[in-house]
Amino acid sequence: MAAETYSLIAAIFSAVATGFAAVASWRAPITAARLAERLRRDMQQSEERRRQKIQVFTTLMQERSAIWTEAAVRALNAIDVVFNDARPVREAWAALLHTLSPQQNAPLHAQQDRLRDLLSSMATDLGLANEIRIDDLNRVYLPTPLAQERFMRDIERQQALARIQQAQGQPAANVAPPQGGSVWPPPP
Repeated sequence: MAAETYSLIAAIFSAVATGFAAVASWRAPITAARLAERLRRDMQQSEERRRQKIQVFTTLMQERSAIWTEAAVRALNAIDVVFNDARPVREAWAALLHTLSPQQNAPLHAQQDRLRDLLSSMATDLGLANEIRIDDLNRVYLPTPLAQERFMRDIERQQALARIQQAQGQPAANVAPPQGGSVWPPPP
């Protein structure tokens, strides 16, 4: 009788194990497909985030001689979203924004230092810190004709604003263009 009881218990455990095996073999492909899709989606999101970070970084590198251009302003304003997981980048951006504030009237060299800090922290976040040095962040090619063209556009804009203010009966704001048309950073 004891042998029959053991055989019955073994048969029950065997049936239960077979049932679990059947359920597992039925659920395994579904679970694996869901896991694979989740991993693919996470990888795609990670790659998209990195692409956006590189786009902001390269835009600022390209526009670092004139961070008031539309492209640079768009890139700067995207930092808090694109680099939301990079606190040092966002802190460097806040420091730069603080120096760019008209109320701060920060000297140009302070603005340049904060921009370099921002670019450096972005390079670190992107894993480029070993490849990109401070010298690389300072090196800019800005041919004289392009600098002169920017300078002339600034003067034309100021003159147009003065005409508008005069037409409205307001005293014209006397905003002087950069002295000597100097554009940061200085040539290497």
